[in-house]
Amino acid sequence: MEISLDLLLPRDAASVPATRRLLDAALTALGVEESIRDDIEVMLTEACTNVIKHAEHGADYTVRATIQDSRCMIKVIDSGRGFEAAALPPPELTAEQGRGLTIMRMLADDVHFRSFMHDGALVALEKNLRYGEDSLGGVLTAGNGSSLHAWAEPETEGLTDRLFDMARGGETARLAGFVDAGAPPNLADERGDTLLMLAARNGHAGTVRALAARGADPERANDRGQRPLTGAVAQKEDEVVRALLEAGADPRAGSPSAVEMARRFGHAEFLAMFDQATPPGA
Repeated sequence: MEISLDLLLPRDAASVPATRRLLDAALTALGVEESIRDDIEVMLTEACTNVIKHAEHGADYTVRATIQDSRCMIKVIDSGRGFEAAALPPPELTAEQGRGLTIMRMLADDVHFRSFMHDGALVALEKNLRYGEDSLGGVLTAGNGSSLHAWAEPETEGLTDRLFDMARGGETARLAGFVDAGAPPNLADERGDTLLMLAARNGHAGTVRALAARGADPERANDRGQRPLTGAVAQKEDEVVRALLEAGADPRAGSPSAVEMARRFGHAEFLAMFDQATPPGA
C-alpha cells in the first residue's frame, strides 16, 4: 500500500491547517490510531511553521507525505537560504524560539535535516503507524512482506545502497531480480531519487524499462522537483527518453517540463517525439 500527497504551498500561515487537515483525513480513513495522528499533526505543524518563519527568500514551499504500509514519511522542502540544523544548540525548555526542532526530534521515529545553502532546506520526518482493529490500513498492510519500512531498517541499509549502485551502473538483471524478490520498485534515496531516476540519469534505458515494467513510476519527482524525463532530455539521452515515453512519462508535466527543456536546448528531435506521444488519459 502506498498513498502520496504532494503539495506546493504559498508561504502563508493559512497553508498549515489546510495541509494538516488533508494528511489527517488520509490517516483517519486508514484507521491510524489517534495518538499517532496527534504526533504527526504536531510534527507537520512545526516543520511547516519553521519554513514560513525562516524561508525568507522563498514564495512557496513543498510538503510531500507518503504513507507506505506502516510508515508515514513527511518531507518539507523550502526555497529559502537553508540552515545547518545539526549546528544549532539545544534550546532552553523555557525559550520561545528554537523549540520546533526539539519537538520534531522528540515526536518523530526518525528525522533528518539537509541544507542546500542558497537553495533552501529539507526536513524529513518519519513515524511508525499503528492501525486500529479491523481498520482499512490494517487490512491493506496485513501480510505485506515488501514494505518499504523493512527495506529501510539498519540491517538492510547496505543492501539498499547496493540497489542504488545497481541502478546507477545499469545492472538490469540483478536489480530486476531484487525487485521481483520484494524490493520496492519506487525505492528512493535520501534525495528522493528513485531507482528509475538513477538509472535514467546514468543513461541505462534497459534498466529504466525493466523497472517500469515492475511498477516503478516514471513520473515521480525527487525532493527538488526534478523528473526523470526532464533530466534525460537535458543530458540528451535519446534511448532513455524513448523508454520513459513508452512507460507513460508526460513530457508536459513539471516545471521545467521536458518540452520546456527541449526548447531551451534546441533539441528538435525530442520535440518531434513529444508531439507524437499520446497525452496521459487520452
